[in-house]
Amino acid sequence: MQPDPTFRTLWREYRRERFRSELASDWAVAVLYRLPSLWLVARLVPTGISPTAVTLAALPVALAMPLAALLLPPGFAVLGTVLLAVAFQILDCADGGLARATGRSSSKGAALDFVIDMAQWGLFYASIGILADRMAGAGEATGLFWTVLALVAAWLRLYARVVRDARPPAAAPGTAAPLGQTAQGGFLILTERMVAGMSGALPIFLGIAALAGALPAMVVFVLVYALLDVGDAVWTSFRNWPGEGT
Repeated sequence: MQPDPTFRTLWREYRRERFRSELASDWAVAVLYRLPSLWLVARLVPTGISPTAVTLAALPVALAMPLAALLLPPGFAVLGTVLLAVAFQILDCADGGLARATGRSSSKGAALDFVIDMAQWGLFYASIGILADRMAGAGEATGLFWTVLALVAAWLRLYARVVRDARPPAAAPGTAAPLGQTAQGGFLILTERMVAGMSGALPIFLGIAALAGALPAMVVFVLVYALLDVGDAVWTSFRNWPGEGT
């Protein structure tokens, strides 16, 4: 029987096998959450807890975000929402890390992880809007304006994910690289990766916006970010679509 993996062995394996690829595709997760998630995985392995249980544990954390934003006193509402969002990101990393460390991956677990992850983004964006309405409402009557705007941003984000999931598979080996994947498209690829990987940093951006007294600006930011995400998803999908009649 092999000994349970330690944090050090998990970190060494991650740096060797996945760090560079994740840094390119999801840099915020690699920089902000992967280290604490591996620490958590090392402590969960000996307990025998399943990756699915960790995925399910993230659900009440996500559901608590809009409640914290709405019900806690203003200063604590921001702090609570940020901490819950960070905790969710760590758990979201930990369930996959635990599955790899224990060899207990499953298609059902992956599907459940996807469903909860998408729900979390809707709840998190709504929380940003609630916070903006509460803080701005102290000086002016905004009603639900910022909350509605944040929900529009959430819908756009989910739409972008649907578009990405619907795009065709990568071209077969030996075919010409599509525009943007050549050397001339290096800047575009870098920009795409920066934009795509930024989502994990949004909880940190929320904390910064709150400290700066700019929560409405944070709603505008996530809306613009969602629009860029949709544009990138649509453009990338059609760019990679195989030609017809060739």
